[in-house]
Amino acid sequence: MDVHPAEMRTLQFGPFWILSAIAGTYNRFKSYELEAFWDTIVAVAVRTSGPAREILTSMAEDRSELLLDFELDDRPVVSGLRHIMGILDRIEPTASSDFRLALLRIGAGIGRQRGPYGRTISTEHEQLLELIAVLLDMDFAPDIGDVLV
Repeated sequence: MDVHPAEMRTLQFGPFWILSAIAGTYNRFKSYELEAFWDTIVAVAVRTSGPAREILTSMAEDRSELLLDFELDDRPVVSGLRHIMGILDRIEPTASSDFRLALLRIGAGIGRQRGPYGRTISTEHEQLLELIAVLLDMDFAPDIGDVLV
C-alpha cells in the first residue's frame, strides 16, 4: 500500500483506538487485555486479505515500540478514527473496506473476550461497536454477531 510512514503508523494505531474504546482507557492496558488484543489481531489478520492484512501483520514487527508510540500519541479515539478515515478515503476502495471491517472485527473479538464467559458481547460493547461502525463510515450496518472472528 502506498502511504507515507506516518500514515502507516496512524493505521497501525487503529486497532489500539478500538481497544481503548472497549477497555475504557487510553493507555496502561492490563497485561491480560494486551494478550487478548494481540490474539485478536492475529485471528483477524488471518481472515483479512491484501493491504489490510499487511497493516495488521506489520503491527507484530515491534509490539513494544508500537505500543509506546501509541501511548505517546495525543489523539483521542474519535480523532484517531477520523484521521484513519482520511487515509482510507484516499486508498483503493477494496483495501479501505477490508481495513474498516478488520477494525470492527477486532472490536468484536475484544468485546467477546470481555463478555460473559468470553463467548458473547455485552449489550454495552455491542452498542459501542455500532457507534464505531458509524465512525468508520461503514457502507452497511453489520450485525455485530456477523463480524465476529
